[in-house]
Amino acid sequence: MTLLAISVDSPEDSRAFAQQLGAWFPLLSDPDGTVAQAYTGMSSDKAALPGVTVIDRDGTIAFRNVASAKDDRTTTPELLAILDRTVGTHGPAATDSGYAALERMQLALSLGIANVKDYAKNATGAPLTSGTGSLALLVPIGRHLLFGPMIATEPRTAPLDVSAAVVVREPFAGNIAAAQLTATYGHSFVDTKGQTGSARLGIWFAWTPQLAFTFDLGGALHGEKLELFATFGIARLLRTH
Repeated sequence: MTLLAISVDSPEDSRAFAQQLGAWFPLLSDPDGTVAQAYTGMSSDKAALPGVTVIDRDGTIAFRNVASAKDDRTTTPELLAILDRTVGTHGPAATDSGYAALERMQLALSLGIANVKDYAKNATGAPLTSGTGSLALLVPIGRHLLFGPMIATEPRTAPLDVSAAVVVREPFAGNIAAAQLTATYGHSFVDTKGQTGSARLGIWFAWTPQLAFTFDLGGALHGEKLELFATFGIARLLRTH
């Protein structure tokens, strides 16, 4: 069985894209769209339609799926099942490869704005407006769970929090995005000392298999100080195996 990816990009662009993805299979260039026209078709603006084609040894098309967008294409588990049915192979079931963005470990940096209110018995004054930030190393445990350490700061009242973070997520958009709920529990150091916890709800979106963006709204409790925040984040995605 031979796996090939073909696009209308130039050889130079295909080579750079293959290096960016760390692709282990050939990425071929079809600049005039001849192959695309024969196997998946071309749009009215001369763009190749995304699709998956299975060609038998004698050149017969055993299966073809043409999509309107890349996220509509046949998934890997579906394709393996199709190969078993159409070509007569009987390989192992699909397993996580660490290649897809959803399967990768994340080194995530988030920065944003915070509003802090002190609810101590004798506290006075209006809520403080401050900045906030966090750095986390998150390891995926299946599709719906990540876990790892997090360091966070709100410089005016909680300069250093060290916590454990758990992320529960629900993927969508072809597994390149997810709605996620993050909870942390740990300890505050420096000014506000003692136990700390936070919860945030947000969206995660993989821009490439190496880079993702996040947007979160949430709150953190540092003793009797409540921090409400909104953050924007960037994550470097790392293969686990």
